Amino acid sequence: MGTYLKFVSKSFQRSIAYKLEYYTGLANAFLYILIFTSVWKTVADESPGSLGTWTGDRLVEYAILSTLIKVSFGRNEYILTTKIKSGDIAYDLLKPFRLVGMYVADSIGVSLFQTLARALPLLLFSLIFFGIVPNISILSFLKFLPIYLFAFGIFIAFGFLISSLAFFLTEVFSFMVLYSALVTLLSGSVIPVNLLPEFAQNFISWTPFPYLYYFPTAVLIGNPIQFSYPELIARYIIEFSSIAILSYSVYRVGVRKMEFAGG
Repeated sequence: MGTYLKFVSKSFQRSIAYKLEYYTGLANAFLYILIFTSVWKTVADESPGSLGTWTGDRLVEYAILSTLIKVSFGRNEYILTTKIKSGDIAYDLLKPFRLVGMYVADSIGVSLFQTLARALPLLLFSLIFFGIVPNISILSFLKFLPIYLFAFGIFIAFGFLISSLAFFLTEVFSFMVLYSALVTLLSGSVIPVNLLPEFAQNFISWTPFPYLYYFPTAVLIGNPIQFSYPELIARYIIEFSSIAILSYSVYRVGVRKMEFAGG
């Protein structure tokens, strides 16, 4: 356990070291919040009847909180892909720790930095700039915590799956672009899923993407969803288990392929 805590610490320190990257990412997140809150305010003012039960202030809350959740998840897919391309993974497999555990620990460290250094400043900025205090009850927050952890687990498993494709492909960038596009379209990070047509909602609910940002945000602000809370937890368990098993299977096949090739 101590080894993996050191990986958490090192990834946190590595994130601090790249100050330009930090400020650039913070500025991007600021612009993201400004753009989407402005859009939702305009839509709510111009076409209030088209938003169902959503109000302008409620949509602004949703846009801010979904962005904060998204910002708090730190990406590190490049670590595994770089090791595979360079061949350094052959040495890492001989070290007294599991590479999967190292990847998870590194993701936790990066995400801790993201939460403390990006998400919290963005929250303060939103409170001051927009003057909107999210109406979050204690019960909603307690329900949100396990949902958030499951969403983070799905996020890590997805990143590990894409990284593991580097065993079989010379470049995984196109898959990362496809993944980012699907997340943008289906995760609810831009448009709340329940604003879409019912058939689209039913289809998207069977994909893992809305479980990243839409459901955690909806639970946090107490917005009604199509599932009961126990059913939502059960769906999270199924989604996380499926992606985790798939990603680990691809990784193990890739390791065996490398060993058979003499790596």
